[in-house]
Amino acid sequence: MNLGKQKNLNKVGNPPGELIYTGKLEPSKAIINVVSYDQYTCNISENVDPDFLKALDKNKIHWIDFENVSDPDKLKSIGEIFDIHKLTLEDIINVNQRTKVEFYDSYAFLVLKIISDSNEKLEFRQFSMIIKENILISFSEEKNFATKWLKTQLESNAGDIRNKDLGYLTFSLMDIVVDSYFSKLSNYISHTQEIDEKITEEIEEELFIKIKKIKQEILRFRRFVSPLKDILFQMQKKEKGIVNEKNQIYFNDLYDHTLRINESIDLLRENLNNLTEIYLSIVSNRLNEIMRILTIISTIFIPLSFIAGLYGMNFEYMPELHWKFGYFIILGIMATIAVSMIIIFKKKKWF
Repeated sequence: MNLGKQKNLNKVGNPPGELIYTGKLEPSKAIINVVSYDQYTCNISENVDPDFLKALDKNKIHWIDFENVSDPDKLKSIGEIFDIHKLTLEDIINVNQRTKVEFYDSYAFLVLKIISDSNEKLEFRQFSMIIKENILISFSEEKNFATKWLKTQLESNAGDIRNKDLGYLTFSLMDIVVDSYFSKLSNYISHTQEIDEKITEEIEEELFIKIKKIKQEILRFRRFVSPLKDILFQMQKKEKGIVNEKNQIYFNDLYDHTLRINESIDLLRENLNNLTEIYLSIVSNRLNEIMRILTIISTIFIPLSFIAGLYGMNFEYMPELHWKFGYFIILGIMATIAVSMIIIFKKKKWF
């Protein structure tokens, strides 16, 4: 039993709001980094104590990056400081949540799945966000490319992030996650094209295994990505207060990206299904070809077996048995029958 399944079993029977990490990673101490910025300045405070968050400047935008959600004590402290509901905290540390957005009185809670860059195999890690007034809190299971990229952008004042509001910061984080989906899908499409080129030339079980593996990963991919379009639709509702007129265009673009990703996934699934059918059809045809050859061989040997059986009965009064050249005559007859049948089958193009 893997670590994630064991932790899920350990949650069974616990009261709502119990903070138990359910991920596959080994639990470790949380690291809290804070990026505070406005149009002119940007201050980065690394590995701070939760108490540091009590005195944040209300005139600046703050991004709190909470790394390693397996630390329930610090997570609980964050919840107390920012008045986060205990069920939200439970959803943050219980990393088997579906992709979703939930709205509370004073904040919005967003759950995404980010592709892990610490493993060659496709692995998703939960990436949660709380959007509250001028504060964005992100929660991740481990270091990831999205938060590293965003810190670099803010520190170097690249792009328009520091000139925009909190909604644009939220968009920027979501955008880099969605872009990573495009990159991964591009790899799958390349692998599928390679299989498509090879499948008519060489039929190996390895190709079928590759097709099956990609199909399984695409199904997982679809499960996490498909709800994004509905999430973005909900976030853009005016009464939710996350997306305003200034950054509406960016979220529209992000919505368009999610539609394209879902379309690409559907097309890729269709291509993989077609490749599966082609593979099985080619294997079936080859099997039929082998069976046809074996059937032809069996058919040729039916009259030969009859003749051999006839003269193998050893009756006392069989005149042919005493012929001087009887053996060679029978061999000649058998050879003539075999050659004649081969010629007939060849003319009928049976092989």
